[in-house]
Amino acid sequence: MPDWAKPSPEELEAQAVEESAKRDRAAQRASQRAAAPAMPAGSTSRTIASFSEQPAKPGSIEELRAAMEQIVAAPAPAKPSKQERREARKAARQAGEPEELSDDQWREKARGILLRQLTASDKTAKQLKDKLLENECPEDIADEVIDRYAEINLVDDERFAKSWVVARARSRGLARGAIKRELRTKGVDDELAAEALEQIDDEAEEQRARELVRAKLRPESMGADRDKALRRLVGMLGRKGYNGGMAFKVAREEWEERFGNRY
Repeated sequence: MPDWAKPSPEELEAQAVEESAKRDRAAQRASQRAAAPAMPAGSTSRTIASFSEQPAKPGSIEELRAAMEQIVAAPAPAKPSKQERREARKAARQAGEPEELSDDQWREKARGILLRQLTASDKTAKQLKDKLLENECPEDIADEVIDRYAEINLVDDERFAKSWVVARARSRGLARGAIKRELRTKGVDDELAAEALEQIDDEAEEQRARELVRAKLRPESMGADRDKALRRLVGMLGRKGYNGGMAFKVAREEWEERFGNRY
């Protein structure tokens, strides 16, 4: 131990006096416990060890100095590994205990969650907030981080809505009504949804419905029973959000085009 870190003789003497006083008080408490009535047989109370059972404490200046040097020389406790910390967090979540983090730590954790979500695919502000709350992030910090991401254009509900409309109409053949319901569940407000849906007009929607019907009418078996075929086709279009009038008109016209007017 360097000389500057060693306690002065006056400090060591004061520590020795304090330790002696502590021993006297502990000995007095021990004698009082010894004079108290014995615990009944079968008691579940734990027995408290008397002071005399505790290791002897250094009294002289040399002993105190040696004890301090031993403490300084002792190795620091090992830090838990990443796996141990992960297991501890998992156990805390399973026990229903909230994760205790500072606001700055929550902000850092929230940023990591959002980056992983946005790397996978574009998301709305509502979807991202739901994910943060699912991870027990405080709501005010979730709003703060999402607002910051919106400022730098990483979160944009308008952009999401426009790309979603195009993708769902092309890949699933959904009508505007069905796409609008999907956008609403993802937190896109009706005004933004309406603007995005302007990319699809009535003509384009009907053309997509005809393509869906033609794909279903390829098997010859669809021409055996006109009424049954029309019910199946109208039901398919209805599930994709097309209104009944358009669905029946398109199904009837495409069936007749494919199999001829057999009735």
